[in-house]
Amino acid sequence: MNSNTIACDAHDWLRWMTGRTLDAAATIPDADFRREFPIGMGSVHATIVHLVGAERIWIGVLEGDATVTMPPTSELPDIASIRAEFAKVRARWDGYLERLTPAECDRVVVRVRDGVEYRQRAIDSIMQVPTHALYHNAQISFMFRSMGHTLPDSSWILWGRERISKAS
Repeated sequence: MNSNTIACDAHDWLRWMTGRTLDAAATIPDADFRREFPIGMGSVHATIVHLVGAERIWIGVLEGDATVTMPPTSELPDIASIRAEFAKVRARWDGYLERLTPAECDRVVVRVRDGVEYRQRAIDSIMQVPTHALYHNAQISFMFRSMGHTLPDSSWILWGRERISKAS
């Protein structure tokens, strides 16, 4: 397995995981979707907006725009608008990942945050997105459980097992 394969697999899993999370979030009452918690970004809604925003920021960094910012929750007020934003951002990711080469993985990219310039390899930026999403998905899972809802299993191993069963 090389960096390209690992990166593409990680992003396939990311889509599967966030798809399951969005599907589950679409089933809970709006009051629960927006209920405030002292973890994550403060609510299921805000945390999911943060996830799509992070994907938007990191693809921007990889495409050469180091100044992309996080969207406010008002820009993505509901599941439909969040899904639409994920679709736009992931179309950009699709194009990028299709062109990914070992040389691109090693390219140094720049991220500007709060006026500070950060430099990292492209592959580290690529892998930041799914690892970051897993962290916040665990917070969303806690929020769901606290409200009496269940977030589906989104483990890498379950995704891998489903992938094998679909292939056979």
